[in-house]
Amino acid sequence: MHRFKPSPSMVIAIVAVVLATTGSAFAASQLLTGADIKDHSLTAKDLSKRTVRSLRGKEGPPGRDGFPGPRGPQGDTGPVGPRGPQGAKGDTGDTGPAGPQGNQGDKGDQGDPGTPGDPGPQGPPGQSLITDFAGTPTTVGTLALNSTGPTDSSTEGTDLTNGGIQLTAGRFRVDVTVSFTDGNAPDAAAEYGVARLFLNGSPLDGTTADPVGGTTDTDTLLVTGDVPDDGNPAQASASFIINVADDFSGSGGELLTLFGAVRTGEGDAADASAHIIVSAIS
Repeated sequence: MHRFKPSPSMVIAIVAVVLATTGSAFAASQLLTGADIKDHSLTAKDLSKRTVRSLRGKEGPPGRDGFPGPRGPQGDTGPVGPRGPQGAKGDTGDTGPAGPQGNQGDKGDQGDPGTPGDPGPQGPPGQSLITDFAGTPTTVGTLALNSTGPTDSSTEGTDLTNGGIQLTAGRFRVDVTVSFTDGNAPDAAAEYGVARLFLNGSPLDGTTADPVGGTTDTDTLLVTGDVPDDGNPAQASASFIINVADDFSGSGGELLTLFGAVRTGEGDAADASAHIIVSAIS
């Protein structure tokens, strides 16, 4: 509020008011001047409302804004507005890491059986049995204990195949079991049954057996343990792969034989028999 300071016109108005209140006698006898009124002795309450309104000056310009007041409490959340239109599709984001494997789902219903397909081409012929030979006991000759034979069909051992098994060109599996017995008087010397396959008179010892290439993958020598002197057999068995080349003898194939002997320090011999199964592979 500004300090109240009367203007000259205001003083005249005040004097008029005083005269009105004191009567005409006072006005006739004595005239009041501004000097007769003590400064600051009149207040707004001493004036009429009309006088106060007339004394007011024009409204001044707005004052400067005051400092912002403290922030009021947050209002209640307003209602959800209507859904806006769908925006444009954004760019594809980077692929996220793979999530953990989920649980296995239930087994689905079995589908309808499909239409059987056309039969495929016929495969190559399977393995077929060529022969199953079982020989009878035959007395065989003897070889020295340190011999590597039989290696010569004409001088070492005895044929256990009763003339041999005729084979045509091809590849064969040969399963061999050989059995030796000694029915002579017991003695302390060791004796071992030995046997080896031959093809057209040449030993199948893992090398070329004849001029046209009949071979085996390994040496076909079989060796038993010590043959007992009580008539019980000592046996040896194995399987071999034989490659038979084209016949060169004009006899319709190549002849497979098994020769046996006894390596011993004794002078007596032993009996031997063989069981041979020959199967075609290709």
